[in-house]
Amino acid sequence: MNRRKYTVGGAVKWVIAILLVLLQVYPFFYVFTSSFKSLDDFRKLPAYALPSALDFTNYITVFTKSHMFTYFKNSIIVLVGVLIPLLLFALMAGFALSKIRFKGRKFLLNYFLLGLMLPMQVALIPLFTIFNKMGLINTYAAIILPQIAFSLSYSIQLFYSFSKFFPEEMLEAAIIDGCTPLGSFFKIVIPMSSNSIITVATMQAVFCWNEYINAYTFTRSTDMKTVTLGLNDYVGSMGLTDWGATFAAITVTVIPVFIFYFLCSKKMLAGLTAGAVKG
Repeated sequence: MNRRKYTVGGAVKWVIAILLVLLQVYPFFYVFTSSFKSLDDFRKLPAYALPSALDFTNYITVFTKSHMFTYFKNSIIVLVGVLIPLLLFALMAGFALSKIRFKGRKFLLNYFLLGLMLPMQVALIPLFTIFNKMGLINTYAAIILPQIAFSLSYSIQLFYSFSKFFPEEMLEAAIIDGCTPLGSFFKIVIPMSSNSIITVATMQAVFCWNEYINAYTFTRSTDMKTVTLGLNDYVGSMGLTDWGATFAAITVTVIPVFIFYFLCSKKMLAGLTAGAVKG
């Protein structure tokens, strides 16, 4: 009886797991296969049907009749411009709040926690007014600065949790050997925090790459569009959408995210579990 219960229970778990995998994978499979459909396929075949033939016309359209390379360049510039200062400031702040004892430390930590309660959308109009008066509309700074500001609170909290388990003996030994506090940070803390840095970088990079409303609000010209804004190029003035080119553009857009995530997934899982047990 116990063996039968175990077999039935195991079968149920496998069925549920397979259904969950299908629910997660099918949207990506549908977008990828639809990117090869011709106009006739969209008109004659059911939505769930496979393309009648592999048609690369949609991909040719994406790279020859749109500004996809410009959109990729802008997204990469924004991504790098956000991640480098964000990781540096958040790691320094999280480590300082965790290891340095000073008056007002708890208040400052709680102050950063308040940033988690304020979504970026509520500040769009004030930010637009400020940036417009400063002449920053349609510049990289207008896209990058809000993302850094609104990502700091979350990133600082993560680095604060990671830093609590950093061995203080190593810092004390480095200072005894004549290393300055700043030198200890760059030579010891950053190399030993690689897993946590990759964890935060991966999470923020995916968010930054997929960000839409911020770039839509503060950009005006085609030369400043990111990849998410570029998907609107395939929607006509009367709402007529070139679905084949749209699915091809979506496929091209999400591929870098998948590659980046799969390359960093092992380090990311190690970083997420780093604070589970004190080392």
